[in-house]
Amino acid sequence: MITDPFDRAAMTLGLAGVASPLFALSTSSNNNFVLIQGAGLFVVAVIGACAVLGAVMGIRVLVLAAGVLYLVAALLQLAQFGRSTNWLDGGGSLFALMLGLGIGLLALVLARDRSEPTRME
Repeated sequence: MITDPFDRAAMTLGLAGVASPLFALSTSSNNNFVLIQGAGLFVVAVIGACAVLGAVMGIRVLVLAAGVLYLVAALLQLAQFGRSTNWLDGGGSLFALMLGLGIGLLALVLARDRSEPTRME
């Protein structure tokens, strides 16, 4: 059981990334507000799994890497948005999802670093 609140929050964000490909199963326009298809399905889920693994094992570097990878993927999606070359096969909603998850994970890692007391020996 995870007792650290930062690890629990990182696990929650990672699980949100792992569960986000479920948006691809929706066929109704009322609840299909995140367009995830193609390679974006794989990328979002794998990075989310890395965040969950890092949180469960308490490996801060893995959570940090997941946050950075989400931000890199979000910037890639932003750069290719509306062009014929779109490697992640998504749109603005996929960009926003990955940006939010990446910023959230990085904020957790930085907040955890600030909350730990520094030792002056």
